[in-house]
Amino acid sequence: MIGVTTVLVAVLTLNLLWEIREQQNQVLEDLHEQAKVMATQIVAMREFLARNQDRINHDSLGNFEFKGLNPAAVGRGVGELFASMSDYRFKQTRTKVRNVANLPDTFEAEALQAFAMDRSLKEVVGRTGEGPDATYRYMIPLTIEKSCLQCHGGPKGELDVAGYAKEGLKEGDLGGALSIAIPMDRVEQRIVANTKRRALTIVAFAGVSLGLIGFLTHQFVGRPLDRLARIAKRIGRGQLQIDRKEIQPLRLHQELSVLVDAMSTMSEQLQDLYAGLESKVHQRTAELKEVNVRLVKAHDDLARLNQSQSEFYSTMTHELRTPLTAIIGFTQLLQQSNPESMNGDQREYLTDILDSANRLLQLVNDLLDASRLEAGQLRLNVGPVDLHDVVLEATSSLRPLARQKALTVTVELPNDLPLVPADDLRLMQVLMNLVGNAIKFTQPGGRIIVRAALQEEQLLVSVEDNGPGIDPSEQQVIFDLFRRSARNERVGGSGLGLALAKRLVELHNGRIWVDSTPGSGATFSFTLPLHPLNDTR
Repeated sequence: MIGVTTVLVAVLTLNLLWEIREQQNQVLEDLHEQAKVMATQIVAMREFLARNQDRINHDSLGNFEFKGLNPAAVGRGVGELFASMSDYRFKQTRTKVRNVANLPDTFEAEALQAFAMDRSLKEVVGRTGEGPDATYRYMIPLTIEKSCLQCHGGPKGELDVAGYAKEGLKEGDLGGALSIAIPMDRVEQRIVANTKRRALTIVAFAGVSLGLIGFLTHQFVGRPLDRLARIAKRIGRGQLQIDRKEIQPLRLHQELSVLVDAMSTMSEQLQDLYAGLESKVHQRTAELKEVNVRLVKAHDDLARLNQSQSEFYSTMTHELRTPLTAIIGFTQLLQQSNPESMNGDQREYLTDILDSANRLLQLVNDLLDASRLEAGQLRLNVGPVDLHDVVLEATSSLRPLARQKALTVTVELPNDLPLVPADDLRLMQVLMNLVGNAIKFTQPGGRIIVRAALQEEQLLVSVEDNGPGIDPSEQQVIFDLFRRSARNERVGGSGLGLALAKRLVELHNGRIWVDSTPGSGATFSFTLPLHPLNDTR
């Protein structure tokens, strides 16, 4: 009952609020139309006076006699008469006035500034004051026309016919603005009165609805349900038998007949189930215990397997890094010890050995990082990072590889990028992987572009190449660990680089993806949040 009434009252209240808003919008539209018409009439009056200045200021004999009936003076006088005869007010104002009565107030000064900054602005509307002082404000710009130049044109400083110094304005300049003020107190009082009447109607409707729904609910639902509830409580206490004579009167209530039949059927089924329930409980308990034992054993097996895998990775990478480091060191020593004694082939062989050893060492390091990531042991050293430094260092390290293939590597970063909370070494690893991949798969003579931009509360970094692109079917798996795509098979690759980049970006609470069309290159993009990371795993 309370729920239904609450919904009805809520619907009526929302309707009332909607109507109040519509009334307010309608009032503003009406006031805007009134002000617009009034402004048009005043502008027309000014235009008429401007066009007839020669007739006004010359007598019947053609002699000039200034009568002080220029558009500004007539507008001011009409405005004073209009204000004394109605609640409406209008005023001709400008930044530098000739008459103090035309000085702009705060609203008018802001509107004049807006007109001066945007000459395409046709009007400014607003509201000032509250309660009885609430006023609708409307302003339009007044443009210097040819007829205005005799008083406001040049030469600047020369006295016009009215004795004021000319401003040196030109045709088309902003000459000022027409300000119209319309009081809103009576309109708002009508809205408040209408709102009170509707609110009283809603309260009365809610009271009548509560009373009527309460009476009907008590008679046709509440009392029968109370009797039905007592029967249900007895069933809950274990008295599963239901006296048919007791529930027969309840069947007369059409709304409850289905529920009564369902309760009778439930009582009969409970009696049948209760007989074999105990044995089934024991059976299910034994089965659950057996399943639980198997689950515990499976969990222990998985934990041991994961531990063995982590130990295998750590041991293997350690055993591989030691000889690789020795190979790299001795190769570099041979290259530097006596390069003149070696011929071209020998130097080339040493360079190939060093490159292969470095690639193998990078593979070992990637494998170690992958095992740490899978075991949740890799943690970030987060601090404020300048993306310019990281990008420039990564591209500088890879430029020799790019030069070998005659590739152009371009960096396009805005100068105003903020510092990003990140692990600079891991961010460098991500960029090295993405730029290195682009160099690897782009044909000689191609180009690679590294870009960055702000995107809401995060930093967007992208690496674009014009290589052969990636097939849509491969785009779904290239970020998986140890997944090698068809293009990896062609140029070689472990399937670790992109998987590591994805997990490192996700550790920074970022996201990484690829956009590519076969034959049109590929763009790898990732985001980094600008807010500090809560988790530095």
